[in-house]
Amino acid sequence: MQLNKPRDTFFVFRNTIKHVITLSAAAASLTLAITQCVILRYSNITCYWETSDHHLNASNYKLQINITNCDSKENFNVVGVCDTRGSNCAVQHINSELLCFRADVLADTHTGSIRSPPYFFIGLKSVKLPPPQIKHLKSSARCLHVVWGMKRFPKDVKNHIRLQVEFTTHDQTRSQTVQAYSNETLELCDLHPGSKYTVRLRAQDDRADAHWSSWTSIDTTTAEKAPSAAPRLWRHIQPAEEAGKRRLTLLWKPVSWPEVNGVVLSYSASCRSELDSSQWTCGALNASRSSCVLAVSTDPCHCNLTATNSAGTSPPAHLYIPAHTDAEELPPPQSISVTPLDDTRLKVEWTAALNQSESGFVLQWSSVPGSGPASLHWEQMNKTARSFNLTGLLPEVPYNLSVVKLYGRRAGSAKSVIAFTREGAPSVGPKMTVLRTSSSVIILKWEPVPLEKLHGFIQNYTVLYSINGKTEGEKVCTRAEQISLTGLTAGTYNICVMAHTAVGGAAGPWHMVAVGLEDVQVIPILLCSLLLSFLILIIPLCLRVRIKQCLCPTVPDPSKSSLSVWSYTKPCQHKLTSTMSSIISIGQATSYQGYAEKDYDPIQVLSYHTVRHDDNEAETKTNGTATYLDPKPAPTQAFPKHLLNQSYTKPDQVLPAGFTGDLEPSSADLLFDSLFSCERNPVDLSGYIHVSQSYAPFVTTVDAYRTAGLPEDTNITA
Repeated sequence: MQLNKPRDTFFVFRNTIKHVITLSAAAASLTLAITQCVILRYSNITCYWETSDHHLNASNYKLQINITNCDSKENFNVVGVCDTRGSNCAVQHINSELLCFRADVLADTHTGSIRSPPYFFIGLKSVKLPPPQIKHLKSSARCLHVVWGMKRFPKDVKNHIRLQVEFTTHDQTRSQTVQAYSNETLELCDLHPGSKYTVRLRAQDDRADAHWSSWTSIDTTTAEKAPSAAPRLWRHIQPAEEAGKRRLTLLWKPVSWPEVNGVVLSYSASCRSELDSSQWTCGALNASRSSCVLAVSTDPCHCNLTATNSAGTSPPAHLYIPAHTDAEELPPPQSISVTPLDDTRLKVEWTAALNQSESGFVLQWSSVPGSGPASLHWEQMNKTARSFNLTGLLPEVPYNLSVVKLYGRRAGSAKSVIAFTREGAPSVGPKMTVLRTSSSVIILKWEPVPLEKLHGFIQNYTVLYSINGKTEGEKVCTRAEQISLTGLTAGTYNICVMAHTAVGGAAGPWHMVAVGLEDVQVIPILLCSLLLSFLILIIPLCLRVRIKQCLCPTVPDPSKSSLSVWSYTKPCQHKLTSTMSSIISIGQATSYQGYAEKDYDPIQVLSYHTVRHDDNEAETKTNGTATYLDPKPAPTQAFPKHLLNQSYTKPDQVLPAGFTGDLEPSSADLLFDSLFSCERNPVDLSGYIHVSQSYAPFVTTVDAYRTAGLPEDTNITA
């Protein structure tokens, strides 16, 4: 077709431009588009957009909002323009929402500019109200009264406000939406007493059902009431320790929500005997306690437990404790089974006994070995329960699980089972003991490995024995704890016992056992011989001092006595009577003095001479010669020079009967005469006389009153 006229050329150019613009707008709509625009009353208009091309990499966005005709959507008047690098932007708002608006956004990229398709919206349907305000909140046990309002509340919107209320407690949320008016009171009832609630409010113009205001929230607590249910009570009974007494541990769990109706402040637990008026109580216990220990009698008793909050006391929980010798036992559940779920969980299932009307069940569990009531965990369930999942357990740890049926206030017998979440290999092996050996037989016995060290269920034992580098083993069942190894050859065997679980095994200590020596065990005999030889050698060494004293007694050395050295100190200064009263002893019974006595003992010192025998005087037993005391001896030299530095000894010979006088006095005569001469010439004898520990003279007194020239009424004592 030929275009000869200019007018036809203009129309073709215009259509081409329109087509290009349409294609560009279609391409831009696939990449950039406005999703919504919201009018915040008395604030601004905010529009949001998104792009489908993540590689657009726009450096800037420009939002433009225009007022348009609601019908023709033409005749644009600019409301405002804003620039941003994000995905939303706000322009200044006008004071009316009764208009219609047109918005578009222009994106600057490295390849050029892209404009989004126009977005048209009506003001009334895009209004978002400001969040409401909670001015006052009043609570009771069952209801909440909320007084709310809004800032700059427009009159034209008053009849179009919709209010949504949410109140949440213990992860339970209730919500309701009401048509409300400003400064009115909302009443929220059917709440739980003593519970903490979170109250939230938001508002909406019912003409703009797509836009809710932001939430306004506040926390509050309803008023408390006395607990409406009793705590859950359980017990742990230990054997009697004293006559007529046993240890009873009461265990309980707090009253569950919502029956608790507030915060528990204290517990009160007590037990009362069924046979007499005896009563035992724990008193008031703070809310953190969950157990109480009582020393009760062996008679049956009833125990009670109550919980108290600021509003009152709960109903009591009752539990019957049977007598210590009560033979009547209520039946346990029919069966119990355990299924491991993972390393920390077990599923426990049970079957109730037939023809029994149970009121509930108690599941107990504790690790093995348990440490009394402190390690006991328990859970009480209603009569319809038949399973329970235990959590928070440990792998390779044995747990003792038991299920007890409740018959009203009484508890039946327990059905128990041991279970693991996951089994492991034993940590130690059995300890072995050799009972007897013979020429070809060894009898062994071992102790089972404690369950907590097995880390699993025992599957079997293996007895390993080796000789000359060759090892053999015998498999033994789990119940056996003794075995006889027969058909053995002579020699020394290394033997041990292994314990096996489903995961692995562990060996106990090895022992060396000799076989074929006619039941004579060489090693014990050698040890006994060495011990006996050691004792034979060590005993004489330990007792060598005592043996030497018995075989070779110590003989006194006269040269080391105190009389071996004489020294003159000073002359006699006192009368003989005072001197003799301190050194002369009459009637001394012993003539020898031991070394254990004192160094200085008094000596009987008397002057004597021999006279002829007369019939009326006493005789000695040797050759008829008598010895008499001379009360007035002649004065002599105190100590002659030839007697110095000599020890005094009593003469052993006996004088002849016909001898009348001492022509030449002996050393003993001179000694005694010199002592008695001190009466006429007083001299202090303490410087001369030293008592020898070797011997002391023994003198028989004929007339006690004629001694040393003293008066007859004078007693001379040591």
